[in-house]
Amino acid sequence: MVKVSAVSCSTYELEKVYDGVLESIERIGFKVPENKKVLIKPNLMAQNKPEQHTITHFAIIDAICRILDEHNCKILIGDSSAFYQRGITIKAFETSGFRKVAEKYGARLIPFEKEPLTKINSGLTGILKEIYIPRILLDADMVINACKLKSHGSMRLSGALKNMFGCLPGGYKQKMHLWTRNEMELADIMLDIHDIIKPALSIMDAIYGLDGGPTALGHPVQISRILASENATALDVVACKMIGYEPGEVELLASALKRGMISSFDDVELQGDIEPCRFKHLKKGPFTEDKGKNSIFVTDTFVTPEIDRLDCSRCGHCIEICPVQAISFVNGKVTVDPCRCINCCRCFYECPLNAIKVKSTPLNKLIRAGRCVLKI
Repeated sequence: MVKVSAVSCSTYELEKVYDGVLESIERIGFKVPENKKVLIKPNLMAQNKPEQHTITHFAIIDAICRILDEHNCKILIGDSSAFYQRGITIKAFETSGFRKVAEKYGARLIPFEKEPLTKINSGLTGILKEIYIPRILLDADMVINACKLKSHGSMRLSGALKNMFGCLPGGYKQKMHLWTRNEMELADIMLDIHDIIKPALSIMDAIYGLDGGPTALGHPVQISRILASENATALDVVACKMIGYEPGEVELLASALKRGMISSFDDVELQGDIEPCRFKHLKKGPFTEDKGKNSIFVTDTFVTPEIDRLDCSRCGHCIEICPVQAISFVNGKVTVDPCRCINCCRCFYECPLNAIKVKSTPLNKLIRAGRCVLKI
């Protein structure tokens, strides 16, 4: 039986959240390491605020950092925002409250789009020949998956397994949506990423969940629980039962069961108790197998790199650091091949002259303008 803890916590008050997180990992018998480099992967999908309940609350991250600090660990907090906004993940660290937490514990903030990528081409499902993962995730001694409980319009559940998808930098996540034919293929990619990174511990912020997520258009629901497990699949099984899904209705869990990531959906030993809190906006019905799975928020909100010819000195640095050789000299000019580019955004950061600009779609510009007007 795989242990999953469920600890009651109805507030984001720091001391109570710390007690809840500590109790949640003690109930499953997890041993916090000493003097290790530990990377915390929260859910940081956009430059949102804690009270919107679209992201892992900073109080959960504070509690994990405090526990790691008590064990003399070197702490990293890493993620990559899913929706492009000026400042990308660096700004999201501020709006989320993570920057203050990092300063409090001497943790290093890691925007994954700034990190070198490592190509992984073994042990995958075969849907893609290779996946590029930020090297820092593989160099850490341990990764802690600090996820948020949300329903999801496409993948049905955004929990522990799906949170690992956010390890892909920048618009690379959107590319994955476009390259897969249906939700089951996308689920397999997400499980590949989970299996490559192998988080040692998953902690779920279910103090408030988001019904009708994953964006701020969803509705916060108080659930008053902190969940933890060494098995992300088992944790998501418990999350499903809380919000009204059968685990087999969720693509990620159906695929995880086939892979043997859990022997059965009944192979869960709950340490604590849960109270069903039925979400009202759950996606029901069979898994889709057509190509119409992507909403316009996937297909029409992306950004692409564009070379500013006036500022470019043709130094070639962007060519050297591009992980997929999408940038090259063509007729003496630096040129980006959109077919090869994975939109990881690293070149934006690396250009010494800021000659690589962001080319946004009209919908992306419209959403960003709307967020500024509405202050969301």
